[in-house]
Amino acid sequence: MEKKGLGYRFHPTDSEGLTFLLRFVAKQEMHDSGFITTNIDVYGKQEPWEIYSHGVPCADDDDSCYRYFITKKSNTTYHGEVGNTLGSWKQQDKGQPIHYNKGNSSSSTPVIGCKRRMRYMIKDHKDDGLWLMKEFELSNVILKRFDEDRRDYVLCAIKKKPIDTCPFEMNYDSDETDEGSSPEAGEPSDQE
Repeated sequence: MEKKGLGYRFHPTDSEGLTFLLRFVAKQEMHDSGFITTNIDVYGKQEPWEIYSHGVPCADDDDSCYRYFITKKSNTTYHGEVGNTLGSWKQQDKGQPIHYNKGNSSSSTPVIGCKRRMRYMIKDHKDDGLWLMKEFELSNVILKRFDEDRRDYVLCAIKKKPIDTCPFEMNYDSDETDEGSSPEAGEPSDQE
């Protein structure tokens, strides 16, 4: 992949992320400029730092920015933890609905999926709780239009704390929304 110019970043909003996932499920061109990795099993035997190293850097100073992966959904239910080798992804919230948003912040816009926040927990380990993941899943209303083998994919955004070194990120504990005037995913930012 060619190096993008100074200030280029890939940081899609929640609804844009679900749009990339929908294009993948529909076997269409994702138009993600190659920033989404599709051949990694996020819920397999690799640890988050190994998974992250296989992702594509999304900004010039990428050490604490999200990297994006489309992977098969875990067979484990989300009431507890999803395991890897040393630790497990522990769900941090009940999940939030994601509305289709094209500049309209109305609550009447349709729900296209949900977002779950997770933290990688490793008992008595230096990296306990330092790896964060947002998992995006399309709604069942959308998924039922596709063959069953295409319904079990999710988009995962993974990064390591601390997040204050990345000027493009919001606080992990705050509510990130699709509202605002951020540049479109894959477009140059005003940041240098």
